[in-house]
Amino acid sequence: MIPILKLTFIAAATVTLVGCTYMDTRSKVSSGYYDSRLNEERRRLENEQDKQTQLKRDQQRIEDERLSVERDLTRYEGQLAALDSDLKKANTDLEAARRKNQLSRSEYEKLKSDLEQLQFEEKAQQYSKADPAEKQRKLEELQQRRQALQKAIEALATS
Repeated sequence: MIPILKLTFIAAATVTLVGCTYMDTRSKVSSGYYDSRLNEERRRLENEQDKQTQLKRDQQRIEDERLSVERDLTRYEGQLAALDSDLKKANTDLEAARRKNQLSRSEYEKLKSDLEQLQFEEKAQQYSKADPAEKQRKLEELQQRRQALQKAIEALATS
């Protein structure tokens, strides 16, 4: 008898629980509770998708900037290598003119000092952390000074 009473009690509790759950679900459906939660989650999803899109744009912008900086660095390194080569040639020309006694000791020392200063500034420019526009301006200045020095050496060597 006790097991039948227990089974009856369990069956009644189950029916009551199912009925309560059914009524609770029915009231939530009719009140729009699930629709509002669904709409809220859709908005949250759209917001997260917008954030993801913005992050992808930011990532692309940063990648484009990185590539631009790499191109600038490659160009600057090429310009510095050309400048270094030109300074070595100017040094060779200066030494050749000195060996041929085509310039005075004071002219040689002045030109040699100018050449060493240019070489020092060129080496400093290689390790500079300046922004690209400043590096470009300094490189152009060094190239102009190198050209002036080269012309001075050639003029003295041919006179």
